[in-house]
Amino acid sequence: MIHLAVLSAAVALAACSEHHDHGAESGHSHDAPVVAEQAAAPAQVQDGISVQNAWVRPTVGEQDATGAYLTITSQEPMSLVGVATPAAEIAEVHEMKMDGDIMRMRMAERIEMKAGEPLELKPGGYHVMLMALTAPVEVGQEIELSLQFEKADGSKIEMPVKAVAGQNAAGDHHSHGGGGDHKH
Repeated sequence: MIHLAVLSAAVALAACSEHHDHGAESGHSHDAPVVAEQAAAPAQVQDGISVQNAWVRPTVGEQDATGAYLTITSQEPMSLVGVATPAAEIAEVHEMKMDGDIMRMRMAERIEMKAGEPLELKPGGYHVMLMALTAPVEVGQEIELSLQFEKADGSKIEMPVKAVAGQNAAGDHHSHGGGGDHKH
């Protein structure tokens, strides 16, 4: 399947304490998975859109949520309006923002992309949250992710699960504040 170039260093995702609603899933079409070699040019998701540096954080213990990260570049103005995966019951694009002295995570319903400017979905900023996972996410697996764009067909990519730099065998917990559970 797809092996995309991987960004090796990552920062632990900040805690989340916001509750948010999930809108109805929109009907977008999805093309066949993209094929790319590690260290190759960015994968072409569809004409004029490329993806690189895609990876998923592994889960630890009973954790039922994780983050996915990637860089998307479009040659035309475009809007990312959603994501989906068979690996989780809930997949959303989130944004980390300071609210006074507290970092909060909120769902981003759409992200406007400027022509030729990379959109980085990374720890501590915009990122993909995979929640209510169907199974543990382990290093070495690949997770299918469907990207949904306004005014363009959606596309599927395969994202490798990679250990976070500095994460020990027991792992660092990807917390969501409170008791560590992300409630919906």
